[in-house]
Amino acid sequence: MPAILIIRPPSQTAADIRTCTAAGWDAVPFGPIRIEPEEAALKNLNRQFQTASAVFWVSPTAVETAAPHIDFSDGLIRQITVGQGSRKALSGFCPHEIICPQEGNDSEAVLRLDIWNSLPQGAKVLIVRGHGGRDFLAQNLKRRGFEVETAEVYFRRPQPLDWSVFEEARPVAAYITSAEMVSALFAQVPSELAQPLRTLLYFTHHPRIAAALHIAGAVNTRVVARLDAQTLKQALHGVQNEQPRRK
Repeated sequence: MPAILIIRPPSQTAADIRTCTAAGWDAVPFGPIRIEPEEAALKNLNRQFQTASAVFWVSPTAVETAAPHIDFSDGLIRQITVGQGSRKALSGFCPHEIICPQEGNDSEAVLRLDIWNSLPQGAKVLIVRGHGGRDFLAQNLKRRGFEVETAEVYFRRPQPLDWSVFEEARPVAAYITSAEMVSALFAQVPSELAQPLRTLLYFTHHPRIAAALHIAGAVNTRVVARLDAQTLKQALHGVQNEQPRRK
């Protein structure tokens, strides 16, 4: 089976590995960033949560880090996630309605949701994220008159990669889910492996990440809604057709 790198935080690779394996790929976890919880922020989180009218979760990582510290029994607080992956993660902790965009998976799509028209003027919105996240949604909600509070509940720390794993797997593709991952990956690649890394087929879910890949030197990127079986099988067919020409 051809190898595909899964460039995500370790806690989020299991489902992708199952999907890739079922579609005929050898999935190799290869995350250059580890998540470190911000303990002081987590201790204060439930107090912030209980005083909010709505809570926005920026990623599955934010959910996995913060949701275990929250009491969700009060269903009056509106829960909003950036996309379906975060929604699925939050549903494991929150039994109440969770709102997310049907199309798009970024702050721009979240800002277009109808929920912002139904909340009271001046309502408090809590944004749960990691340190250094984008301020687009917070700034735009403030312009609309909302009180915005941010809970930065984790750090992204560089994690050294074992490049012998890359050499042994000889991957032809990769799935990467953040611009920070792109920077961390290409920052530590050995010079002799830089060209093989640049020529992988990269799957990602957002044009902003594709742009970061292009800046880093990647020459073949595809923006997909999700890494699903159909996408992987189509890519596998292309790889298999390409292999005879490479020999």
